[in-house]
Amino acid sequence: MPQGQIISHTSIRGIAALLVVVYHLQFGAPFRFSWETATPFFTRGYLWVDLFFILSGFIISYSTGASEPGRNKYFKINYFYVNRVARILPLHVVTLFLLLIVLGVENTLGRFTGIGGYNPDFASPLNIAAFFEQLFLLNAWGLTGVIAWNVPSWSISAEMVAYLVFPFLAVAVARWRRPSLALIALGALLFYLWVASTTGILDIVSRTALLRCLSGFGLGMILYAVRERIAAQDNRTLGAVQAVGATIALGTMIGGFNDVFAVAGFFLLVAATWPDRGWLATILKLKPLPWLGDISYSIYLNHFWVLAGWHFVIPRLLKVLGADPVVTRAIVIAGGIAAILVISHFTFQLIEKPARKALLSAYAARQARPLPTAG
Repeated sequence: MPQGQIISHTSIRGIAALLVVVYHLQFGAPFRFSWETATPFFTRGYLWVDLFFILSGFIISYSTGASEPGRNKYFKINYFYVNRVARILPLHVVTLFLLLIVLGVENTLGRFTGIGGYNPDFASPLNIAAFFEQLFLLNAWGLTGVIAWNVPSWSISAEMVAYLVFPFLAVAVARWRRPSLALIALGALLFYLWVASTTGILDIVSRTALLRCLSGFGLGMILYAVRERIAAQDNRTLGAVQAVGATIALGTMIGGFNDVFAVAGFFLLVAATWPDRGWLATILKLKPLPWLGDISYSIYLNHFWVLAGWHFVIPRLLKVLGADPVVTRAIVIAGGIAAILVISHFTFQLIEKPARKALLSAYAARQARPLPTAG
């Protein structure tokens, strides 16, 4: 029994995806603008993934109702798994192979023409193993120890684990609400305390990345459990919590403080925006932010292969044309983001939506097929 879309959450997801793109634009740049380097904000862009995890835990709980005693009778675990695979897998496979093509062309040109760089390990057994590890969404487990290919997909790999355990967590919450929520909260708290007291950095993309995902996802489930209390607050209160959450999250990233503080800010933001009321919710409903949220998954998975090709071609072309570093950087950023948005719009319309519909239709048809009778 799906519920209506939370526009604020959709827009937040889109903004976060775009900021992850800007984060990856910081790597390998020979020149960066002063607004990029003035604070650690852009180099802390990996934290937006923790916002994704909290949103995911809330939205999955919200859309399925599996953790509610009155609604979980409608929850079909097989359909849930098929729906998640239909949502995640098609674009993941397409973008991984597109990246393979882009890197393959670059590596070939580097080897035989000297244009660009040549990576002798491109076709090594370990790199090939890492490719297939990622293809089957096992990269967050860190089995090969290689962080390569479409790196952002580590979070998709981790979320698949969250999807696997969600039905069991939801049943536990539906039957034993308080102790289950307390255990989920305790698990998340222990993980964040461990990070805060050791490195203070949440940029973890394999192995313990699974705990990073499950902790954020669990926080989202907890927020869903108390959503009615949040919705009962007036607009002024919601707006105040939104301001506090945004200040904590952005202040942590701008000031370079312990990453775990940002999670607290994200927690408040997701909580206070879910009723779609308050000053921030009003802004988040403005176009084109909801559209940005709709294509956020495409933005997230497309940007690595698009930027790989963009960085290979554009700076070399501009160097030949005699462009200075300022112009080059402006074109790399603005043109790269524009290309990602355009491509992501089309992959959303031509790959994500049709593939999901086809897979779910195939599953429905198979379920409706009559069982064979004994001859």
